[in-house]
Amino acid sequence: MPGDSTAVYCAGTGFTVTRFDAASGRVDWRRGTSPETSLPVGVRDGRVYTYRKPDSTATYITRRLVALDAKTGTELWARPVSEDEPAALFSRGIVAMDENKTAFVAYDGSGRQLWKAPAKSSAGDACAVTVLNGAPYGLCTPVDDPGKGGVGLLRLDPADGTAHEVATLPTGARPMGVVDGQLLFLTPKLAKSQFAANGEDQPYTALNLVDPRTGAVKRVPAPGTPRGTVTLLDGVLYFDRPGGTVTAVRAADGKRLWQRATEIENLSAPVRSKKFDTLYFANRYGRLLALNPATGAVRWRTAAIRDPGESAEQTTPYVLQVKDAIVAVAGDTAFSVRPDRPTVTAK
Repeated sequence: MPGDSTAVYCAGTGFTVTRFDAASGRVDWRRGTSPETSLPVGVRDGRVYTYRKPDSTATYITRRLVALDAKTGTELWARPVSEDEPAALFSRGIVAMDENKTAFVAYDGSGRQLWKAPAKSSAGDACAVTVLNGAPYGLCTPVDDPGKGGVGLLRLDPADGTAHEVATLPTGARPMGVVDGQLLFLTPKLAKSQFAANGEDQPYTALNLVDPRTGAVKRVPAPGTPRGTVTLLDGVLYFDRPGGTVTAVRAADGKRLWQRATEIENLSAPVRSKKFDTLYFANRYGRLLALNPATGAVRWRTAAIRDPGESAEQTTPYVLQVKDAIVAVAGDTAFSVRPDRPTVTAK
């Protein structure tokens, strides 16, 4: 649900692709006739990048990566991409896995293909893309047994897609972002025969800091095996568990900064306002929570919204900051508050 100026763009369960005003909730346009299953990729240079699923009767047509005009919602171009691997914006355009998941492919804002490169590494050929500090990377595992052999990290040249193998990371390594110029990955604690770290209450055992030039990997033990949905903001990892406990860990050295039992279940990933020096969360019923990022102390919380819709139990809540508005989605309802006056305005 990326924002651009004072506009917010939504897609997913309960929503077609929609642009609305962050302050008033006024809908500017909608695109499509049924809700999409994925969030938009991002907004850049007057374009909204999202996906279009084919009609259910079109058996042999894969989903499309689509660019929409941000002002009107008009479709500018569409390209076939992988059904289940997400695309990502990078410094020169947008990168994705092709429809066969055998190549990395990049497009510029006009839809022109910039390059296409084979998806393979010494660790394996089952690859996904990620973008760290504006640069595209590939993460590859063995096709037949993703639980063995670790994860091959490839740096993709933004100009032509040439792949340079940087390092081999632990199985299930999750990319988080960049800290002091180092690429940050988390190592999940995996049960026997488990190779995916997709659980909402996933435990993690270590932080891996990778030098993008030399490939040197520094492993930092995670304090107390933190668990939950994790977000990196301003050099701090925030782990929030389904029961409402939030833990802050400094990414540079793995030091636990604080832990807070908020008693608000099923929190979203947080956003941080530097202006108000506050972390904001939403839950699936529209409760909002504001924490002090330095101590975890609760600044304020709200009651649930009156009607989050029938999909609240099945959907993931989201929250973001758009200028001086906090905008959240709970169920199939979008709403906004002022960061300093948390009175809910639902739409």
